[in-house]
Amino acid sequence: MLSANDFIPSKYSHSVEKGIFQWSSPSNIALVKYWGKKDKQIPANPSVSFTLNNCKTITKLAFAKKQSQETFSFDLLFEGKAKDDFKPKIQQFFERILVYLPFLREYHFTVDTKNTFPHSSGIASSASGMAALAMNLMRLEKALNPKMTDEYFYQKASFLARLGSGSACRSIKGSVVVWGNHKTIKGSSDLFGVEFPYPIHNNFKNFQDTILLVDKGEKQVSSTVGPAK
Repeated sequence: MLSANDFIPSKYSHSVEKGIFQWSSPSNIALVKYWGKKDKQIPANPSVSFTLNNCKTITKLAFAKKQSQETFSFDLLFEGKAKDDFKPKIQQFFERILVYLPFLREYHFTVDTKNTFPHSSGIASSASGMAALAMNLMRLEKALNPKMTDEYFYQKASFLARLGSGSACRSIKGSVVVWGNHKTIKGSSDLFGVEFPYPIHNNFKNFQDTILLVDKGEKQVSSTVGPAK
C-alpha cells in the first residue's frame, strides 16, 4: 500500500524553462458522503461519488522559471479577471504540496480558471478547480520526469488534489469513484480516489443530476464546515 512518502520525488531527469498547460476537470456529486476529515485531509469515512459530465472547471496554467526561489509566485485569474480573494487558498495548497512538488518555488505561475457552472453554488467547484490545477501541475512534473507511469501520474494527481480540497481527489479519473480505505474495495485508500471496481447497475449508467438555481449569491456554509454542523 502506498504511503505519502511514495509521492516525494527524487531528482528530476529533465529541465523545463517555461510553458502552458490546460486541463478540464469535472465536478462530482457524492452518493455516500464523507462526514468530516482527520488531520492532513484524511476522510473520517469512505465516500462514493458520481462524476458529472457537464459541470467542469477549465484551468490554464502558464509557468516560467524565475530567479528567486524563496517564495511562491503566482497570479490567479477567474474568468479572465484577477481574483485575489482566491489566492490564500492557492497559497495554502502550494504550502501543503511543496514537499511533493519541490519545483513549485522555481516558477512564476499564472492560473487562469473558469467554470461551466456558477461558482460557490454548492456544485463542488473547489473539487473540480483543485483537480484541474493538480492535473496541470502533474503534467509539469511529468515533463520533468518523462518516465513516470500513467498509474503513478493519476494516483499522485488525486493525492495532491485532496490536499487542496478533499472531494477533489474524486474528480481526477473515473465515472464512479471511491475515496477512503475500505476492506472490501481493493486498492482503496485514504490518500487518493480510485475507480469503483465492481459492476454498476444499469439504472446508474444514465444517472441524471438536475440543478435548480434559486439564488445567484454564494452559499453561506462551506463544504469543509458543513459536515461539522
